[in-house]
Amino acid sequence: MSRISKLQIKLSRTDLIETLKSGRVDYVRVEFIDILGHVRGRSLRRAEFERVMAQDLGVPYAESLVMLDFQDRPLKSRYEDMIAVPDPQSFVIIPYLERTARVLSFLFSPDGSPLPFCTRSLLQRAVNKLEEHGLRLETSFEPTFYLLKNNQGNWETADMGKAFSPEGLMDQQDFLKDVIKHLEMVGVQVEMINKHYGPGQYEITFSSADVMSASDYLITAREVIRDVAKLHGKMATFMPKPFANTPGSSMDIYLKLVKSDGSDAMLDPNDPKGVGLSRTAYAFFGGILEHLGSILAIASPTINSYKRFKELVTPNLGGMGSERHFLLRIPSNIKEQKAIEFRLADPLTNSYLLLSAIIMAGIEGIEKNLDAEVNNVVKSIPRDLREALSNLESDTSLKYSLGEELIRAFLDLKTREIDEYESFVTQWERDAYLKAGW
Repeated sequence: MSRISKLQIKLSRTDLIETLKSGRVDYVRVEFIDILGHVRGRSLRRAEFERVMAQDLGVPYAESLVMLDFQDRPLKSRYEDMIAVPDPQSFVIIPYLERTARVLSFLFSPDGSPLPFCTRSLLQRAVNKLEEHGLRLETSFEPTFYLLKNNQGNWETADMGKAFSPEGLMDQQDFLKDVIKHLEMVGVQVEMINKHYGPGQYEITFSSADVMSASDYLITAREVIRDVAKLHGKMATFMPKPFANTPGSSMDIYLKLVKSDGSDAMLDPNDPKGVGLSRTAYAFFGGILEHLGSILAIASPTINSYKRFKELVTPNLGGMGSERHFLLRIPSNIKEQKAIEFRLADPLTNSYLLLSAIIMAGIEGIEKNLDAEVNNVVKSIPRDLREALSNLESDTSLKYSLGEELIRAFLDLKTREIDEYESFVTQWERDAYLKAGW
């Protein structure tokens, strides 16, 4: 293990140490999030993890692991070490595994400086910068996923329940109850779950929390849903568009500004636009709209993401308004909910990177005193991932705010993905062109 110089994070270890002393845990998974939002890590025996925590040690990894592509290939051939420093506040005991816990980490270079590719650290810096303006952002995620069953080697939807029907909830009640039970046992509060539009498709809504906790909850939820599906002999997929003839899976995100003292920063009953939003809210969301095309490269980060953009229910209006096709939607109950809905993310996004981009863009909006038009289209929506990446590539201010090295690596990983996809010959092409010219 490698020693880290005095950490730049202030977290209490008391509860964690007491839990370890209780003898309830034999193994601890020390995990971190890579640039694309995948979970990586290794399992430590309890005694070794206790030593790591007691001596302010971190767990060493190859830096290449934070920059693996969609097929687990490294971005570059040469890398230094990096150190994963466990965050005690993310420690949970996994209820369906025997004597096993999990903790998320911040990533550092061996000299103790924050690793520029750690999106969890980036989100913490964004939170700190927003606090300098006397504000905090609270959020809740609403991811959608498909539950699949294996039929003679082919994965197909686990049921044929209709949209928002009790039938679908009945078909998968044992699975859904186990998901909710295990999520709440690890501290993830579920508000509701529904049978979504597609067969075997479900949507789950989490309670609002500060952005770091909410992102941790999302990572935890994806792991729990995946694992519980396996325990039920099925597979859960968060792929945005797994089948051509069924609805895609999205992830709505509710964004709520509050002041540092916890009071509301979203509403103003004297709003001259008649919506009820504050000047601060207009400036913050105006900044998001200013960088919308770039943010979508992170919010909808795969080639497959854009295949659901053509669906009738998918937002296609680049602006802020009350109609559901606006990317930033003002709910009809805004005075009670006090949140704006971001409607064009999907469950494969790296939520730490996405929320960092949203916060940094919002801060720029506040600093420039920008405005957000209501019920007007002000930005075009990228047609595909390459266009979205081009927007991000040319967005100098957002790249600077998020870190040039980090965004360069993200762009390179995603460009590699597109290049491979565009060189792949599909069965559709063979069917269409194999006998062409005869």
